[in-house]
Amino acid sequence: MSDQKIVDPNLYDLDYYYRDNEGCHEYAQGLDNAIHPKYRHVLEMFCPRRGDEVLDVGCGRGELLYYCAKKGAHVLGLDYSRAAIEIARQTIQMLPVEIRPFVKAEMGDVAEYDFPHCYDLIFMLDVFEHMNDDQLERTFEKFKKILDKDGKIVITTPNLYYEKYLQPIKMALDLPFRFLKWAFRVLRGKYRPKSVEEFLRNALKVRVVGRGEAGKALHVNVSTPRKIKTMLKDFKVDIWCEDPSWAPISLITKKWWGRQIVAIARR
Repeated sequence: MSDQKIVDPNLYDLDYYYRDNEGCHEYAQGLDNAIHPKYRHVLEMFCPRRGDEVLDVGCGRGELLYYCAKKGAHVLGLDYSRAAIEIARQTIQMLPVEIRPFVKAEMGDVAEYDFPHCYDLIFMLDVFEHMNDDQLERTFEKFKKILDKDGKIVITTPNLYYEKYLQPIKMALDLPFRFLKWAFRVLRGKYRPKSVEEFLRNALKVRVVGRGEAGKALHVNVSTPRKIKTMLKDFKVDIWCEDPSWAPISLITKKWWGRQIVAIARR
């Protein structure tokens, strides 16, 4: 038995999903009114066909279940958070009555769950980073058994290279622009610093975005493209990085240092 620490599922409570989890604002606006870019993007690349069997591992609030079901797919959402499944089942109730029987949200461990059949599409969107290596190894062993011969596994996860290297570099390169922005605020009378020291403190501050202590407790395995490819060694894998930024350094380095890793695994 592995002694690697598993993230406490109780940390993923209702408040997390409604207030602190990516996509919560779009969810509050209504699933047919606003779709988070990560769901739009992945569905543009890998839209299920009518009758496809789809598995969403770490389904959270159930947005992907909703969108795939409306495409005519048969969908199972799996999550080990009781709060996630509670919300996901409410999300299923937002679907037209005739579609609901083809969608389920179940609480469980993907590595231990007794799946009834194979799947054409398996999604793991921003889930990899929440699982330790032992969990991931057991999960991918399970995927070998339940992935259809022509099926695909779609994984998205933050890129450690971006967080460790590119993001700090981008923040440092942004310093001249920050200085000019604060200088223009002074010239336009929108900011009156009490001293030169206060002005410099604001104008030259490097703000590296972090997750805070709570975020670190949840994101236990932020990884690199190389590590993900190694962990998917039993599959044929296409892997790349994406970054929506138009900053020159992002355009040059995003293939490996982009903010988000996308991995597509096949048999």
